[in-house]
Amino acid sequence: MAIFTLIGAAAGAAAGGAIAGAIGASIVTGAVVGAVGGAIVGNVVGNKVSAAQEAAAAATTQAEEQITTITEKQEEIIDVTQQVTGIQTEQIAVQQQIAEDRQQQERLAVRRQRRSAIREAQIVRARQRNIAQAAGAIGSAVSGGAASIGSQLSAALGYSTQQSGLSEEILQGQQTGMDLQSEINTLYGKANVLQTEANIAATKAGMYSSRAAGYTQQASNYMGLFTNVANTAFNFI
Repeated sequence: MAIFTLIGAAAGAAAGGAIAGAIGASIVTGAVVGAVGGAIVGNVVGNKVSAAQEAAAAATTQAEEQITTITEKQEEIIDVTQQVTGIQTEQIAVQQQIAEDRQQQERLAVRRQRRSAIREAQIVRARQRNIAQAAGAIGSAVSGGAASIGSQLSAALGYSTQQSGLSEEILQGQQTGMDLQSEINTLYGKANVLQTEANIAATKAGMYSSRAAGYTQQASNYMGLFTNVANTAFNFI
């Protein structure tokens, strides 16, 4: 920095002239020699201050880049979290549908049992009547029994079809639920990776910030030392 060269030259000239006058030498010569020496010292200090400030600025830029990375990763994590929430909502809906299908299966089974019990009671009563009736009524009993068997077969086929359809829906729902859980697990894995990257960026940001603070302190120390030397030189006047 030119300012340090100028201050160094001025302080050197003041100190050189004062010392030359004290020992009886040429004040002008002393001032010139002091100015040259002071300028050299000032230039060296100025370069060191500039280098430290540039290094501090570079480290600050690197820290800011890492902070930007942290922000980006956090935004991605938020996006992943929202995706997980959406999939979990779908998963809940699938689970509710599976529960409803199972309840429907149970209701169908209960109705089938009740109908079966009613038919069994009807068959028992029909048999009792047939036994009590004359032999001429046997044909009627057989006809009634055949009709009852046909009714039972039709009901059984309908029940089987309904149960099969519900079972298929349940299996599809379970597969969908597993697929959704797999998506959730994948997203959780992605979120963990993003969080790890954010943590690494945070560590780097802290390191660069500390480095910038160190360089800034170094530049301040150089300036403080130079200021003290210059003040001491000016005190010779």
